[in-house]
Amino acid sequence: MKPTDIKNPEYFHKVVDCQYACPAHTPVPEYIRLIAGERYSDAYMVNWQSNVFPGILGRTCDRPCEPACRRVRVEEEPVAICRLKRVAADNKGDITDRLPAIPKKKNGKRIALIGAGPASLTVARGLAPLGYRLDIYDNQFAGGGMMRSQIPSFRLPVGVLDEEVNYILDMGVTSTFDIEVDSLKEILNKGYDAVFVGTGAPRGKGLNLPG
Repeated sequence: MKPTDIKNPEYFHKVVDCQYACPAHTPVPEYIRLIAGERYSDAYMVNWQSNVFPGILGRTCDRPCEPACRRVRVEEEPVAICRLKRVAADNKGDITDRLPAIPKKKNGKRIALIGAGPASLTVARGLAPLGYRLDIYDNQFAGGGMMRSQIPSFRLPVGVLDEEVNYILDMGVTSTFDIEVDSLKEILNKGYDAVFVGTGAPRGKGLNLPG
């Protein structure tokens, strides 16, 4: 018998509806069991591996997993999956020793990341443990992108945002803030092996109302 291919999202559609509905396919039952056992740091790391910002998402995610929760077949309300992320994040201990080790000897490749929002930070989290030298540029005073500029602090406390952003920036990423990158040619002329543009889509839609 072949082992179950859990890397195939269709597997979760067959057996774990909430995990399939999650865009990151976070293993929901696993971290809920860990929370039930008061293993909050373990539950946090299960989330961190798949969705990068558990404390932030525990406050801001639009929860596509919850309408898919099987509990609504027998009860009126689904399991509070999103808020349980926050429970894990708010009750965890120091997890810095669980983060990926960053090699002192680099692989010789330099990558520029334009923008310091969720996309660029996720790229940095994946590449830093592989030995890449990473330079990140952003026009704000700190990392976080639209999480920092668009979500009010009563919804997303600055301390929570800073903590999870810094987990990544502290992986040896060279950060240059308060700078507007208005020429990709200048960036390319710096000799980077690759450039990732993660500037987001900040332009809003006008209502186009007459009068």
